[in-house]
Amino acid sequence: MARNRYYEDEQTKKLSKSQLRHALQFVIPYRKLLSVLFILMIIITFISMLPPMINGLIVDNVIPKKEYLGMDYVTLSVVLIGAYVIAVVTDTIFSYFRQFYMTKVGHGIVHDIRYATYEHLQKLAFDFYDSRPNGKILVRVTSYLDELATVFSSSIIMLILDVVKVIAILIWMCVVGSWLTLIMIAAVIPMVFLLGWIARVLERRRRVYREKRSNRIAYIAENIQGSSVTTSFNRRQRNTEIYDELNKEERKKWLKVIHVNELHYPTMSGFFYVGIIIVYAVVVYMVTSGMGLGSLTPGAVISFIAYAGMLSAPLNEIATYLQEISSAVSNLESVMDILEVEPTVYDEQDAIEMPPIKGDVKFENVYFSYENAHIILENINFEVPTGKMVALVGPTGSGKTTIVSLLSRFYNVDSGTIYIDGQDISKVTLYSLRKQIGVMMQDSFIFSGTILDNIRYGRPDATEEECIAAAKLVKADEFISKLPEGYYTQTYEQGSRLSTGERQLISFARVLITDPKILVLDEATASIDSETENLIKKALDVILAGRTSFVIAHRLSTIEKADCIFYIANHTIAEAGTHAQLMAKKGYYYNLVNHNEKEDRSDS
Repeated sequence: MARNRYYEDEQTKKLSKSQLRHALQFVIPYRKLLSVLFILMIIITFISMLPPMINGLIVDNVIPKKEYLGMDYVTLSVVLIGAYVIAVVTDTIFSYFRQFYMTKVGHGIVHDIRYATYEHLQKLAFDFYDSRPNGKILVRVTSYLDELATVFSSSIIMLILDVVKVIAILIWMCVVGSWLTLIMIAAVIPMVFLLGWIARVLERRRRVYREKRSNRIAYIAENIQGSSVTTSFNRRQRNTEIYDELNKEERKKWLKVIHVNELHYPTMSGFFYVGIIIVYAVVVYMVTSGMGLGSLTPGAVISFIAYAGMLSAPLNEIATYLQEISSAVSNLESVMDILEVEPTVYDEQDAIEMPPIKGDVKFENVYFSYENAHIILENINFEVPTGKMVALVGPTGSGKTTIVSLLSRFYNVDSGTIYIDGQDISKVTLYSLRKQIGVMMQDSFIFSGTILDNIRYGRPDATEEECIAAAKLVKADEFISKLPEGYYTQTYEQGSRLSTGERQLISFARVLITDPKILVLDEATASIDSETENLIKKALDVILAGRTSFVIAHRLSTIEKADCIFYIANHTIAEAGTHAQLMAKKGYYYNLVNHNEKEDRSDS
């Protein structure tokens, strides 16, 4: 998947052999049902061949009142009408089962792809999401997969059915009149080559259209996420104009698809009816010229014309299904593109379970860069004993968040080793490591559901009593208990009905309920009222007590509590020590504190 912004096309490659093999793995579990479907298609195709043959027998034997196979015309008419009725009823019944199994197989395959895609996304490290617009990921796992459902549940199966039907019709036409069949085939061959050219052009144009649609959806997702910023900076009009440009670009590409797409039906119909007209002309000429039709009877001619007429529908459907499948292949490329992204952070084959953590943390000669290009950290070395609090300070972009992200193995180090209790964390399973580390980032994300659901998010088996106890410890119960529905209050997406401080307190309870031995906290910088800030300070004291903690601190009151302060600058730890020690040095940290105090005085 291309790493781009909403306004850049994805430039996906064509479906490779490896992607095709990967996609076929989702079909294999349904091979038995597909076998049943194939048998049903053969039966349905055979049954659909009977009516024209019956019509021919009626014309040749019933209408002239001739005997046939020892039956008089009355008995023959009853038998033929009965056969006709049985054929129609049987075709209806078998068509129902065909449709049922088609839907079952198609949606089953897409269900499996959808699950595999979501499961794979859960395994991918932060670096995958850091450089890809959320909207472009979203459109692949929703819209593209929904379109695939239609193709897998009908288009592919119906294409096979129609191909079988065309072959069967041609065989019957050859049986009835081989030389007339050659006339039809001669008319159809140019059509096949022309339709092939149309399909290739259409595939290219669909690919471009899909890229433009992905750009538009990515822009929508980005603006929904940043709606508050959009409003505060009066960007609504400008953003609407940008969206209009993206929308027009998508429409322009879609019209190009339509222009080519609409060529297939008149092209196919034109060549097909030319063949029918030539057949009629030849038959009329042979009859009127006295040449006769040889072994062909009037009933055989009528049957042939009926079979020729039956060719129109499946040929038209084949062209339609091929276009749908061509579009689906483009969508499949995009989905397989995600599935083929290898996770950069994963469990080694010999990974062990992380033993119960006490809390000793050691970074030894740690280096890290994004995509081995932009260096973030160089030669990071430190040791933190169990239960100690470390405050990380420094300029924006210095690597504070990166250090705590490496501790939870959200990224892998380029070189060096990180130890917890003397255990190299690259040698343990991600699950056993992360379940013992509590992480609370600056953005206190709240999920849709109830407040209770959010508190027990990291530990789904937590009882209501345990959740309430955790909320009381971090002072969240004080506002939750005042809500009309208490802990069962619906939070909605991102906790839009809660204040910044309330979201933080719920996040504290969510971390506390998991009882982590190591805590990572990115202190929020958002302004909150003094009462809520006091509650948050008390909550911090509770969750930090007795735990090894790394706090990306922004408030001096928090920094001063730390057992050790790391000032991160120039890709490394420029200064380390207590508040008093670093103030005495009069270096980076001293300047930072003085700068902040001056700003606070000017604000007041």
